[in-house]
Amino acid sequence: MAGSKDQIDDETIRFHRVVAEGSLEELRDLLGRGVEVDVPGHAGQTALMLAFESKDLEKSKLLIQHGADPELTDDFNDTALRHAVEADFADGVRLLLSLDVDRGYQPRYPLKKVEYETLLPEPEMPEEMKGILSEAEWKESWEQTKASMREWGQNPEVQPMICSVGSLEVLKLFLEAGDDLNQAPTERKRELVGLGAQRDLRVSPEEYQRHKSPRFGSQNPERMDYPFWREMVKTGGNAYAARVQFQDKDAFTKPGVVWCYERFGSTLTPLADGRFVQIGGEHEDYYDPDFFIYNDVVIYDGKGEFQIYGYPRDVFPPTDFHTATLGRDGIYIVGCLGYPEQRRSEFTPVYRLSPDSWKIEPIATTGKMPGWISNHHARFDSRRNAIHVSGGQIHVNDDAEGTTSISNPHQYELDLNRLHWRRLD
Repeated sequence: MAGSKDQIDDETIRFHRVVAEGSLEELRDLLGRGVEVDVPGHAGQTALMLAFESKDLEKSKLLIQHGADPELTDDFNDTALRHAVEADFADGVRLLLSLDVDRGYQPRYPLKKVEYETLLPEPEMPEEMKGILSEAEWKESWEQTKASMREWGQNPEVQPMICSVGSLEVLKLFLEAGDDLNQAPTERKRELVGLGAQRDLRVSPEEYQRHKSPRFGSQNPERMDYPFWREMVKTGGNAYAARVQFQDKDAFTKPGVVWCYERFGSTLTPLADGRFVQIGGEHEDYYDPDFFIYNDVVIYDGKGEFQIYGYPRDVFPPTDFHTATLGRDGIYIVGCLGYPEQRRSEFTPVYRLSPDSWKIEPIATTGKMPGWISNHHARFDSRRNAIHVSGGQIHVNDDAEGTTSISNPHQYELDLNRLHWRRLD
């Protein structure tokens, strides 16, 4: 494997040690003597990656001045930016973004295939698992893990860097660069909207019982700031934890879903005035007793306060894995996964949410629409007053198999002046 220890010469080892532990003058001296600046070391790491790992901005700048390539990848397909992000080195991230390096979307160099399963020794069975699994079962579990690692290594993918940010400061740098807030870690998004670290639900058992179930609004919109729901938002809690806290044993055996804030496929859209709008999402998957797709909207003021709004199901159906894009006259909610019975082949649902009234209305569109699309990307083109849609999955009805999905190979544009779709490729 490139960059393994037995392939690294002494000069490279000394060079990298100076980057990690030496002085700036020592590094300047080595570079002046013509050391190969991008020579890979352990696990394919370059000197520049080590400088960012060490959070040394001056060494990083010096290496770049001497031609260090910030787009090179190590043996794990990580660039210098990934190393800076994982070190939570804000100054380093800022420097690299100013150089317009790839942020995990279009790698300059081909991705490397990695033999992940050969990099780690087989672990011993943890004490807490003894008596639960036999040695044979443990070995089988490890073989399955290695098979998964092998698959990851032979089919490498690079996640956008924003997915790994460890602080609010670094998150804001990526947002300024134009990245999608919805790809950020949940904890960073909670920090951004002003939610604290409260963990226990501070609500009475009576309030839990009164409002534990999801419900749709009866007006467009209806304020639904129920105490239990608000506590779930404050804690970021899930339905199972709530049931345990309130010793709700019946809920595990009787039909009924517990309202939950921990969701997948919701969207968080920033407004120009500092507020944030969260829409819908689902909790768990269809086999879980608390599986539910929501259609509510939470408005955050960015300082820890928020309001919850509900909507009639026939006005705004349950939505997840949609996009919510701020345009000139509101937030446009495009696409959805939804429940199977909602899906319509060759139709793309579009709704508009007004930041003035919080009313939601369906938008009738014409033209060549993507179809029932979800997990896609959308961005607003202010010059054209249009929404550009790409990627994701398109769900089609198959008479034999029900609903199936295919990858969306095309790019689409929704003209908001004419409310007309067209395919761009």
